[in-house]
Amino acid sequence: MIDPSIKHPAYVDFAPSWSYMRDLYDGEDAVKAAGEKYLPIKSGTAAITDPTIRQRVYDLYRTRAEVPEIVAPTVRGSVGVMLAKPAEIKLPAAMEHLRERATLDGLSLADLHRRMAFEVMTVGRYGLLPGVSDGVPHLSGYVAESIVSWDSSGGALDFVSLDETAQERNRETGQWEKVERYRVLVLEDGRFVARIFTRTDSGWEAQDEPEAMTPRRAVLDALPFVFVGTNDLTPQPDDVPLYGLAKLAIRVYRLDADFTWSLHMTSEPTPWVNGFDDPETQATPSTLGSAKLWVLPSGAQAGYLEFSGPGLEKQAAAIKDALDRAAQFGAQVIQQGQAAESGEALKLRAASQTATLTTIAQTTAGGLERALRNIAVWIGANPDEVVVTPNLEFFDRQMTPQDIQAVVAGWQAGAYSHETLVRMLLDGGAIPEGMTVEEVIAGAENDLDAP
Repeated sequence: MIDPSIKHPAYVDFAPSWSYMRDLYDGEDAVKAAGEKYLPIKSGTAAITDPTIRQRVYDLYRTRAEVPEIVAPTVRGSVGVMLAKPAEIKLPAAMEHLRERATLDGLSLADLHRRMAFEVMTVGRYGLLPGVSDGVPHLSGYVAESIVSWDSSGGALDFVSLDETAQERNRETGQWEKVERYRVLVLEDGRFVARIFTRTDSGWEAQDEPEAMTPRRAVLDALPFVFVGTNDLTPQPDDVPLYGLAKLAIRVYRLDADFTWSLHMTSEPTPWVNGFDDPETQATPSTLGSAKLWVLPSGAQAGYLEFSGPGLEKQAAAIKDALDRAAQFGAQVIQQGQAAESGEALKLRAASQTATLTTIAQTTAGGLERALRNIAVWIGANPDEVVVTPNLEFFDRQMTPQDIQAVVAGWQAGAYSHETLVRMLLDGGAIPEGMTVEEVIAGAENDLDAP
């Protein structure tokens, strides 16, 4: 019997980066819980022979460090910019119900699109599968980690294995139990067939009958499962968009661990005394403070051993450099004390991310459109009536009065043509939407010709 849990080689290659991004998105608690995966133990600590003491020292070293929260805000901010204006979705009348309830758990199409954008922005991958419940079509979404295997080597997608393992409540005992279950999709003689496999004590057990077959018994040339990536809709996983930012966050975490450890060492000097012939029998000082009198033998000395920390400035500079690079990556304004940026400065700083946002906006809208068109084919509706148009204007281009004055002055000085002037005013929102350049120019000429 087939083992549905076998993973595609590309899945094995990309899974570590997906796990990396999940931890960095979840933040400090998740990163620190991973222990040495992200923060290697110091060589001096590793040399401690007592495992209990060694772990205690490492725990203190890790606890003092700070993990910069820059990945999750960047993902949320990017999706917020991308979907500030929702995609325009057109549907056949027979599919209008999906607009308000597209999934079994009650997501609207707009909410589903947002979930897709979050996933693709975080790990670069998402999947959509159409289904029918009680005669009503719906879409099911799958995160990257759930799409464990696939096969399109024959030129068309004809195999997909989906991990649907979950905690389920035992209705007799009330206890929550892990149920390991996989949904395997295959194409058999042009029909889409889904079979459920559940792990039991004796191994994998397949459902006797296919769970679902293609509605209306339409003949298909490929499975209707839709892969949504960063760059396209093909099964091959794409690079993770913000992986470089996550790497920078871990770099800051490691630098901060060393920096705060050094600060701790500089603030914890160790007292020392000499001049005691026999410290075992002589009363050497054992406490510190103004209420304790030290009586030292003739010729004895006392002082502190302390770490001067000449490298602290370099450590601090390295942390700032990494944070600056993260800000340049498009994460957020995280340099301490940085002045507020103007709207134009924010646009310029975000320009490097615009290409990524545009691509993801297009792929998520394209993936949603393809999945909805698959449903249309299933129910006999016209798939050409399904259109999902993403918003690609991510930043407010509304011109200020000062902008308008400067643009007009440039035109008056002969820097560009009348047509270019009108186009700039249209793009900047200074002229009402819906008018073309030709209409505006014609209207202006008519005004000039009027008596």
